[in-house]
Amino acid sequence: MGLTDPELSVVLTDDEHIRELNRTWRGVDAPTDVLSFPLHEPGEIGPDVAALGDVVVSLPYAEQTLASGAHLRRVAENLGVDPDALQWTLEDEVEFLLVHGLLHLVGHDHAEPDEADRMRAEERRVWLAAHPGATG
Repeated sequence: MGLTDPELSVVLTDDEHIRELNRTWRGVDAPTDVLSFPLHEPGEIGPDVAALGDVVVSLPYAEQTLASGAHLRRVAENLGVDPDALQWTLEDEVEFLLVHGLLHLVGHDHAEPDEADRMRAEERRVWLAAHPGATG
């Protein structure tokens, strides 16, 4: 990502806490999988930024997503592999959510289709950098 060695805070929490944060900061009264709280505007992030912000992950929500297979199918499609070829654990699910949250911290979004395409491509790049054998 062109960053030297930035820090970020990671909070693993439950659905009620993330629901409260979602309601307070986004006006959405529902739990979600991951929230990101950047410390900088995207254009302010340089290679030597000391801290990026906070990523909050709901572990119960991640467990539900894992049970549904939603991210497994999406990651497999993005990698061009059969979903049955990937072993997907709760640890993988949380790592996926951390990658997603990190990308929000550095300015990625998925509100519009072109933004979503760029974000998915970056998710793929980061995931493969962390899991070089993921495609087979």
